[in-house]
Amino acid sequence: MFNHLKTLALITAAIQIQDLSAHPTDSLHPRPNELQEVIVTARRPEAIIRADRITYIPSASISGSQGNLLEAIKALPGITVSNKGDFMLNGMQGLSVLIDGRKSILTGDALVNYLQSLPVTEIDNIEIINTPGARRAGSDPIISLNIRRRRKREKGYSTTANLNSEAGKARKMYASANVELNNSNGNLSFNYSTFLKRDPSELVTDRPYLDYQERLLQKYDRVRHDAMHFVSLSYDYKTDRPISAGISLNYNYHRRREPAVMRTTVPFVNEPTVTSNNARFRTGNIYGGIYLNRDLSGREGKWTAACDFFRHTNSERQFMNDNTGTDLEGDMCGHTLGIVGTFDWRYTLSANWTISSGLRLSYVKLDSDGNYSSTETDGTLSPDGLGSSFGYEENVNAIYAEGTASYDRLKITAGIRAEQSNLSTSFSGNESALPHDMSDKSFHIYPSLSLSLNSSPESSWLLSYACKVTRPRFADLDPFIHVFDDITHVGGNINLKESTAHSLSIAWSDNRSLRFLLSATNTSGEIVKCYRELTDKVVYVTPENFPRHLQILLSASCGDIRLTGWGNIMANAGLIYSGYRLPAFLNTGSNNLFTPMFEIRNSLTLPFAISAEIKLSFRGPVAFGQARASSVWNTYIGIRRRFYNGRISISAYVKDIFNTNHSISTIYLSGRKATLCEKEFEDMRKIGLSISYRFSGGQRKKDKADRNIWIEELNRVNL
Repeated sequence: MFNHLKTLALITAAIQIQDLSAHPTDSLHPRPNELQEVIVTARRPEAIIRADRITYIPSASISGSQGNLLEAIKALPGITVSNKGDFMLNGMQGLSVLIDGRKSILTGDALVNYLQSLPVTEIDNIEIINTPGARRAGSDPIISLNIRRRRKREKGYSTTANLNSEAGKARKMYASANVELNNSNGNLSFNYSTFLKRDPSELVTDRPYLDYQERLLQKYDRVRHDAMHFVSLSYDYKTDRPISAGISLNYNYHRRREPAVMRTTVPFVNEPTVTSNNARFRTGNIYGGIYLNRDLSGREGKWTAACDFFRHTNSERQFMNDNTGTDLEGDMCGHTLGIVGTFDWRYTLSANWTISSGLRLSYVKLDSDGNYSSTETDGTLSPDGLGSSFGYEENVNAIYAEGTASYDRLKITAGIRAEQSNLSTSFSGNESALPHDMSDKSFHIYPSLSLSLNSSPESSWLLSYACKVTRPRFADLDPFIHVFDDITHVGGNINLKESTAHSLSIAWSDNRSLRFLLSATNTSGEIVKCYRELTDKVVYVTPENFPRHLQILLSASCGDIRLTGWGNIMANAGLIYSGYRLPAFLNTGSNNLFTPMFEIRNSLTLPFAISAEIKLSFRGPVAFGQARASSVWNTYIGIRRRFYNGRISISAYVKDIFNTNHSISTIYLSGRKATLCEKEFEDMRKIGLSISYRFSGGQRKKDKADRNIWIEELNRVNL
């Protein structure tokens, strides 16, 4: 206990004693009234590194404690998140998001909106876990991101308010308020958050036209105006009895207005084509769930039953016109309904054996409709408008069993998961000559294995293997052709198949501040975006199954290095090999590339409760299907001041100081190349200010209980 406390927490004590000359005392036992003040200052580590996971503490860093949870995730070393909810770690695609160990029912845009809704001040830590498990769904990626919420331990109430504002080409205002009430029976929590955001972007394309000599140039300027409101209510019930339960209900409303202008310069045409595109989006999500836990008598064990649901509705209106007099109007809408039921059981057979099993039933139904109608230059309605109706149903039934054996320093966990899936899609409209309905039933076995060895108290090894499946996303299946702009049309592929991945990894850690990881993942039938040049002016972007994708990662993570008494360094470095075997019809060969990357962060503790942070990150060129993205680098500097025993925190920071966080992509189109220079100003240079306020009131627990809680917290965080 004290060794960990010594290495992971810096404790200083200042004892001021009055002049004792007039009061003779025993030198070993000064009188109580002669001890005036004892000040204990503890520094929480920014990261806790183990062979199987790295745990980051958002509140311990400036960049990780600003605004909402999504910003805190983006601040983690090696993590990138797209606007569509695609998570990548060190350039490797695929991260499943867990909240308090339970998989989030939301995906894509809905997941991004949810993460933007939660204030980071309510998050205790974020774990990056690289161990597989039979409990996790077969469609979950190998690596998981587990978000652990802060748990209130005082009776009474607490309130938290957050305000975050960023200025630059992209501007944002985020605010949230949280109220918690805790008593002997449980915890009641209410949260409201909102944000307003202006997010401009710039896209410049240069691609072949007709032959190798001629080029078609485009400049696309877009501005997203976002507004979001989020309300949540949850209640957790727990007493001294072995039963606990909880219920939560959330509502998220998101509105976006997206004006854009495209300027296209075509060879042999004197006047460029200027296209205006105005789109409006509205989404509404209502989701929640209930759970029930029971601790089993006798040996340590428990079971958990849970049910989650969501209903997602969305609508999109699009208006396009150009300087030739052609108008285009689009109207798309859809709704998704999902429900997931789980039951998990865990029991300790002996001091060496633990077994667990469970089942998961899920059902998802999606319906969407879309149509485009165009007006010719003479004002008549074009007869060749696009229209479609798309439906999708998915039912997955799963059962798993897992056993863990522990002998001295060796721990072995082996599991097997069986999943039976039923998928059906229906598509009709004038894009298809006949209604196109498909159904697919499959049965898969997913094994998983991990071996953990503590070779000494100062080091540990982890070897793991897992088999996973990736199912097509709803948006990737819908074949309706969305007109993204004057040159790019985006559609899904109803013929997409599941992809299967086998992953093997080995890791070593000193159980304090250093970890090395080597992992390899081989994916058959990888689902990626495929760029097809079908006409002189139009490029179609569709998801496709590529034959194979191999990724190998060698990474080193180092944290909590104290070179001085007031400075702390964290570093993360990696080398990634990514190899895509592309389909023969693309006529582009394979796409193989090594990508170096690193991030270093220096946190400084200054006088007057001031802290500072300087961060530098770099990622080399990386391969994605047919595309290669150029290298990018980013810099960050922030300063924070705490007031009133840490209840008020004010941070000021500058992101991407040198405005370099953007890349140029090269896309291979049947032996020819196209380049895209895309700048998302939301991720580029911005100046920000963040304010957080926390107030607690009510009856505190007894001193003895407080000491036990303090010890439990140190064990949980540091051991």
